[in-house]
Amino acid sequence: MALSDSVARPWLAVFDLNVTRNSPAGSCVHAEVMGLADSYDITVFSGAFDNERPDRVRWVHIPLPKKPGFLKYIVFQVLGPWALRRHIRDRGCPPMAIQATQGQFIGADVCYPHFCHRAYLAGQWKLQKTTGLHRLMRWCSYRYNAWAERRAFLKARKIITPSRGLARELEATYPFVAGKVEQIANPVDLERFARPADFDAAAFRASQGLPAGATVLSFAALGDFERKGLGLIIDALALLANPSVHVLVVGGTKPEIAGFAARAEAAGVAAQCHFVGFQKDVCPYMWASDAFVFPSTYEIFSLVLLQALAAGVPTVATPLYGFEEYARHGENAWVIERTPVSVAAAIAEIVAQPQLREAIGRAAASTAQNYGRNAFVQAWHQQYLHLAGH
Repeated sequence: MALSDSVARPWLAVFDLNVTRNSPAGSCVHAEVMGLADSYDITVFSGAFDNERPDRVRWVHIPLPKKPGFLKYIVFQVLGPWALRRHIRDRGCPPMAIQATQGQFIGADVCYPHFCHRAYLAGQWKLQKTTGLHRLMRWCSYRYNAWAERRAFLKARKIITPSRGLARELEATYPFVAGKVEQIANPVDLERFARPADFDAAAFRASQGLPAGATVLSFAALGDFERKGLGLIIDALALLANPSVHVLVVGGTKPEIAGFAARAEAAGVAAQCHFVGFQKDVCPYMWASDAFVFPSTYEIFSLVLLQALAAGVPTVATPLYGFEEYARHGENAWVIERTPVSVAAAIAEIVAQPQLREAIGRAAASTAQNYGRNAFVQAWHQQYLHLAGH
């Protein structure tokens, strides 16, 4: 069906800086948009968009600077309303509803936050160990977004959160949101992350320079390694003093990779840490792992943990928002304290009990079935039916 047939479908305007498959929050918006494309006429306003349905979904490109991060948000909030006004003028009618991630469009009917910047600044920010200009730029980004999210939440008709933990945090931080907050859990692409029967883990490990017989852990994050817990993993490896345990580190910026490689060197475990940088496809790194370790200090509903679950990889993580909703220690995951000792104890158990880790991996894959895209899209459809008064 061509875009000209869109007259019969309600029009939604969706705002997010980066609606791509590899963006943490943007990938959820991407799954929603692709899933609703047959029922709604959707226009995506973003800096980047993986448009798999150009016959059904329009894209209005918002040009954004590459750096610094907080400047992207400012430019997006300036150009977004202007682009919407032009689009409305061209179409001759306003959208049924405007949806925006976080506070990226003040005045949106539906806010879809994946973070609470004000709560983070009040609590977790003091744990940040970055210094200098890098720390200043991060603080500016968090501070600006805290200002924007409050204004957006005040105007929103609905606030959709991925986890019950974030819902509690928003209601404690912004009491005026009570009655507007609902939850739709993040989705995972079950087919994409399911381990193929013919995947050759040994060959892939060898291609990454991993020795035969090693116990292989994986860790993945776009950045912010300190908050995500890579330092704890390095410290845990030093405590274990077991050279057969290796870690595949996926993602990270060049400065972060250099800094944590130096940290691993100082801890005496550099040979056990393999920094592979950003990868478009994290799947083979998970499939080749005996466990996925993620002792983060703050997450809303970690997609990478869901992806590890879907890959059938046992996970080791702290009791994070989202994760706490499905993780059962010793059954489908290891739920640990955020200390090097606790991380090391879980890794030691993974090394010593291969049958247990395999059983936990199978249970993890079974748990992941509850977070498929079909249920996610249907939940969004129900939200818009309700918003339209149906």
